[in-house]
Amino acid sequence: MRVLELDIPPLPEIAAVGHGIWRKGMRHAERVFEAYDLIVCVSGTLYIEEEGERYAIAPGEMLILEAGRRHGGYRAVEYDTEVYWIHFRQTAAARIRESEELAPGQPLPPRTSQETQPGPGSIALPKYAAVDLAALRPLLNGMLRVYETLTLARSFELQVEFGQLLLHLQKGLSISPGRSRADRLGEETAAYLARCLQQPFDSAVMERDLHYHFDYLSRCLKQYTGMSPLSYRHHLQIERAKRLLAHSDDTLGRLAEQCGFRDANYFARLFKRETSLTPGEYRKRYSVFRT
Repeated sequence: MRVLELDIPPLPEIAAVGHGIWRKGMRHAERVFEAYDLIVCVSGTLYIEEEGERYAIAPGEMLILEAGRRHGGYRAVEYDTEVYWIHFRQTAAARIRESEELAPGQPLPPRTSQETQPGPGSIALPKYAAVDLAALRPLLNGMLRVYETLTLARSFELQVEFGQLLLHLQKGLSISPGRSRADRLGEETAAYLARCLQQPFDSAVMERDLHYHFDYLSRCLKQYTGMSPLSYRHHLQIERAKRLLAHSDDTLGRLAEQCGFRDANYFARLFKRETSLTPGEYRKRYSVFRT
């Protein structure tokens, strides 16, 4: 499945939301405008062409028309067609990718608990896909109610509800055919490693607990996070260590134990390798306490 990947921040901003019935014989106007147009079809079929590529948006399907690209109807609707639409803007242009290329659990570059600037992120949305209308319509109708009685204060409410809709669409990517098992196992393996952080790393125990061969679990985790199980475990351990160093006065030995290390010296060497700082240097720089 093709997806649009949008860099954040800033978040996409909604400009308008609408709902209507396209009567038999009507055709979408041809135009180019500097906003994305998200269309959801409830009944009938809407025929849209974008830069020569044709789509027949059937009931329970959605399409996102991209900003700056010419689109229009290539055929009149044959039956009354009910649709919702949302116009939204985003500063950076979307990247077109295949859903199989996404690593939704990919950790961010190392950060501290004292950052004052937002970190990088992305939103992945299906370009053209089936949607769960039963789940989507309440979100769309809620946005319409806010939009129809918009005030300065409710503008923020509309933006929040739009964010919920985007999150719903992004989560839908993880249950697309052919990817559901790998995605689920990747997420489960990541959660398992987080739960078992203080226990010794043991591939045989992981196989027993998750009921899949370790090599398959590794491939699923790699797809989900971009990391091998041991690398992801080390990532989790170092992130926990950074939080504890900044927010507690535990000894290095006690802190190492809480992060799943039996050897404090090994912990210190790994921490220095991953952060370029010793645990003591990190604590001195980022601790929220002063004595």
